[in-house]
Amino acid sequence: MRKSCAILLLTFLFLFLAGQEEAGAQSLRPYENLVSTQDQKRTLEQLADEMTEGRASGTSGKFLAEHYLVEQFRAMGLKPLDWAYTQSFRHEDSIAIRNVVGLLPASIPSDEYIVIGAHYDHLGRLGHTIYPGADDNASGVTALLSLARMFCAMKADGAGPRKNLVFVAFDGKELGLAGSRWFVRHCPVPRDRIKAMVNMDMLGTDLVPPHSNREYLFAIGENTLPESYQGYLSYLCRRAAYKLDLDLTFYGSPNFSKMMYTTSDQHPFVRAGIPAVLFTSAFHQHTLKKSDTPAIIDYPLLRKRTLVIFNFINRLCADN
Repeated sequence: MRKSCAILLLTFLFLFLAGQEEAGAQSLRPYENLVSTQDQKRTLEQLADEMTEGRASGTSGKFLAEHYLVEQFRAMGLKPLDWAYTQSFRHEDSIAIRNVVGLLPASIPSDEYIVIGAHYDHLGRLGHTIYPGADDNASGVTALLSLARMFCAMKADGAGPRKNLVFVAFDGKELGLAGSRWFVRHCPVPRDRIKAMVNMDMLGTDLVPPHSNREYLFAIGENTLPESYQGYLSYLCRRAAYKLDLDLTFYGSPNFSKMMYTTSDQHPFVRAGIPAVLFTSAFHQHTLKKSDTPAIIDYPLLRKRTLVIFNFINRLCADN
């Protein structure tokens, strides 16, 4: 009798939790519907356009991309930090580096922050050849803007977020993570109140799947998060709406995983003791080449990955 009651209780608990998760998914759907493949395609093509000339730090093309990002942050209602949307300094006393930073305050007062980042610089022009950097990393910045749009809409409805969100388009990634290193050293919010950092670097292709499923996502660094958040990504990627093949190991190689994790903009945060997750679709035959154009981007897959990351960040906003 006791065994039957225990089974019934566990079944009820499972159904209750499943119902809660489904209700949560339903409540986020109106915000997910704000992101379309057409809008993401337009954003990515704007960033990877010939006018931006590959967005090398310190160039006029990168300045055009920076101006576009500032206008997008302002239009969505993100607030400037330290009275400006840009965080500026000179790299090695020569190249001007300018991170673009915007704050979305929590819907109820909070002293905790989550940093959401993606680098917007790339190789620029070498001789007469432009390196557009569509996947690296116009794709990650496109996702960043989509996330900001969804969370700003949540804030307008009073539905969240429950932690302060700092959106950062990093400059100087191709100069030894110059922008993210500067951000961490001169953090505009209390560094010890940053609960997690989420970084997106190359998010738009289906070219190097870890298994047979070409709809996949790599997430490196989940193990740095508190245990209460671990496993949620696996749950999200199994949802019928997404069905992504999630790889937390980067092809099962500790060396590859370490290389990816230490060469992108989450690394300065990790070194400062801040948990961080890198989302990527990994490097491929077009990485750092002139063939990294918008033509190689899988836009429906980019949207799907963006929505998974949106749900994941919303979970990070919940209390431990």
